[in-house]
Amino acid sequence: MRASLLPVVTQDDVERLVKPILDRHKDLTLIGRHLVVRPVRHVLRFIRLGHSIFDDLFNVAAVVDLTFLRYSSWATNGKRSLYNNGWGPWNIFDPEEVERLRHTIEETLPELRRVNTIDDFVAYRSNEPPPHSFSFDFKLMAQIAIATGNLDEAIGLVDAAIAKGWVEHLPKYYEPLKKRDRVALVNFLRKQQAGSIETLGLTDYWQQEPFPLEVRK
Repeated sequence: MRASLLPVVTQDDVERLVKPILDRHKDLTLIGRHLVVRPVRHVLRFIRLGHSIFDDLFNVAAVVDLTFLRYSSWATNGKRSLYNNGWGPWNIFDPEEVERLRHTIEETLPELRRVNTIDDFVAYRSNEPPPHSFSFDFKLMAQIAIATGNLDEAIGLVDAAIAKGWVEHLPKYYEPLKKRDRVALVNFLRKQQAGSIETLGLTDYWQQEPFPLEVRK
């Protein structure tokens, strides 16, 4: 059993941990406990320094996600855990572990930097082994298909889910999707994206770019 009076990881502790990393990598910024790779466009890439069940330990993960999905908080859908010695959480109060964690984070950054586009995101997530494969999430796959201009695929995904009884309420984009209304679909994605960027505090690091839907006919 762990002692009851253990130090608690604070935001100041996290900032001390990542300061040398921030000094060496000018495309990074810390937002709360999220070490974000800039710029932020359709793909969001970050290292999550999350809580664990113990106050003095925390879990670390490399995450890639999409900014045009609707978020009310930071998600970790495309998460790859970065374990301490391959198995567990990290102790921020152990100097040796801190240095090892910094090294692990910096080794992971090139992996995140390679994920720049929606297609890169799909390729990255496609490496996940079942049953954790994102391809089973029809809501995610349908919105990716819309964003990339593959409207027939998106309709097929949603209609199949409806036929299987997986859909209680039709998604807001369903009617414009059935009509192939690209302008309405782009507006839907932009609205979701703007809300998520603001909610996550990413406005200062956000760079707007066209959706493939807008340029692929």
